[in-house]
Amino acid sequence: MAVLLDSERRSAKARVFVALVYSVLALGAATMVYPFMVMISASLSSSYDYHRHSPVLSAFFDRGDRFMRSVATHFRTFPREVYPDAPKGWTTWTEVAKDREGIRRFAERELSALESDPARLAEARERSAKFLRSLAAADPLGLSCHYDPRDLPGFVKRKYGTVEAMNAAWPVPHKSFFDVSFSAEARMAPGRKGDGSEKFATWLELKKWYVDEAIAAGDSVSRTMPGSLADHAEEVRTALAVQFIDHGWRDFLRSAFANYALVGEYLFVRGRAFANTLILVLLSVLASLTVNPLAAYALSRFRLRHTEKIILFMLATMAFPAAVTAIPGFLLLRDLGLLNTFAALVLPTVASGMSIFILKGFFDALPRELYEAAAIDGASEWTVFRRVTLPMTTPILAVNALNSFIHAYSSWEWAFLVCHKESHWTLAVWMYQMSADTFAGQPWCVTAGFVLVSIPTAVVFLLCQKVIMRGIVLPSMK
Repeated sequence: MAVLLDSERRSAKARVFVALVYSVLALGAATMVYPFMVMISASLSSSYDYHRHSPVLSAFFDRGDRFMRSVATHFRTFPREVYPDAPKGWTTWTEVAKDREGIRRFAERELSALESDPARLAEARERSAKFLRSLAAADPLGLSCHYDPRDLPGFVKRKYGTVEAMNAAWPVPHKSFFDVSFSAEARMAPGRKGDGSEKFATWLELKKWYVDEAIAAGDSVSRTMPGSLADHAEEVRTALAVQFIDHGWRDFLRSAFANYALVGEYLFVRGRAFANTLILVLLSVLASLTVNPLAAYALSRFRLRHTEKIILFMLATMAFPAAVTAIPGFLLLRDLGLLNTFAALVLPTVASGMSIFILKGFFDALPRELYEAAAIDGASEWTVFRRVTLPMTTPILAVNALNSFIHAYSSWEWAFLVCHKESHWTLAVWMYQMSADTFAGQPWCVTAGFVLVSIPTAVVFLLCQKVIMRGIVLPSMK
């Protein structure tokens, strides 16, 4: 039923009301879309531009910003030794990223001289290649390196194969390749000998690997730099400009989507997180679509003496937050010997008081003549439930299934509590572990993880959108 009649729509008050309604809806849509765009932009960012929290990554359309991001990939802080004529306020990359107009002027000054003179550019390419080859021939001990943490898991895995082999060689054990860090080695002054451990030897190999990879890719610069930047400032400055001119877009896209590649391997490729989540979701949805409709059908179809009290009891369970029932539930599962099993994840959420209440209301609205006709035809109660009731309540069952899917897919607190073994952890638990520990220092990777894990929920909603909307609209019409 329309809020306004056709005869009322032509009045000024009605038009103002409709305009106000559409304005509120547009504002609500903006408040939902804007944070999502910020998250997408952050998932493609780096340490240079993450703190902008912009809905659109400016490096896609701002060439100067893209050049500065390319420079930032090779240095931990702004290289004052390489660019002594840069603005004095440029110290950290966060401060540099704030000066967008200054970045554009800086990039124009660095790139225009080479781009306007092909002969000079060709000479700069040759000098940069020669400079890179000199780094390959140098002793890695005397070189500095601003490594990318996203490169470490793959590098150490290629060298050792397994975490056990790496732990046997290194002085400090690690849980996984993703926990590897060379932060202490990177802070050491170039030329200083380390402790002689296998880990320090791997650090030297990483320096050389960056140079070899850059030469193989035809690059002009690598993450490994001379120990003294001041003595090679002109060579490094030229190499950075040539690298951007030749491979600016390639490097930017690789850097942007490297967040997704790393997080995708962390969440979906290694271990059983994806398989565990898939099994949990299927079991939860199947159990929810079995128990809740049966309970609601019994309360609706049969006139029990205490139906109202039973419904009130089920709704009363919603008055207690999950934190209140977590400890009793944990103790019960422990006594039953169900910890670290899928049963511990599925059983506590099989029955939902709210779902049973909604389903009962929907069943009550079905015409009683259908049940009488089925009884006259000799249909059993199970046949009536399966062939008459369920087909007419598909929309509300879809809503119930979606709610079960979301709860099973996104709930990490309960899964973390009842499953201590990492072999039983789901994607939600690994996302919590990733954001709180493994990638805590790389929030751009964490946001990439949030984007990835939100895709299944979005896909399920889009595929079931029509059925779900019918489940929302039809009950209100009844």
